[in-house]
Amino acid sequence: MDPTDIADQLEALTGAGDDFVARAYELTEAWVAAGAGVEAVEPVLRFMEAHASSDFGAPGPLVHFVERFYGAGYLKALIASLGRRPTAHTAWMVNRVLNGTTVPEERARLVEVMERARLHPAADAEAVAALTGFLELDA
Repeated sequence: MDPTDIADQLEALTGAGDDFVARAYELTEAWVAAGAGVEAVEPVLRFMEAHASSDFGAPGPLVHFVERFYGAGYLKALIASLGRRPTAHTAWMVNRVLNGTTVPEERARLVEVMERARLHPAADAEAVAALTGFLELDA
């Protein structure tokens, strides 16, 4: 699938209100059926950056979809997203990865990513609070 098409499909969901999560599930199911791959990760993360205050679910269909590509570039794209504009949701996504690894070097790298994101000038108060909380839990 073309990343521009994915971005356009996501933008079409912005007016969904309370139906956002249900419509996002339908969208991600359609992506899977169409054979969407790792090329979908970047537009999903950029959508989350642009709509930081949206409720994407817990963690939601977009997160479940992109996490399928962990070994294919998902983590690299997620770290880049935090470098552009940390959000509370993408911070939570990094924390999910952190909670899933026991490799000390990987854990240290993810903590460093979260510490940098917490100080990022584009991080809003919600992102800073989320990152601070995750870092305190990991300390």
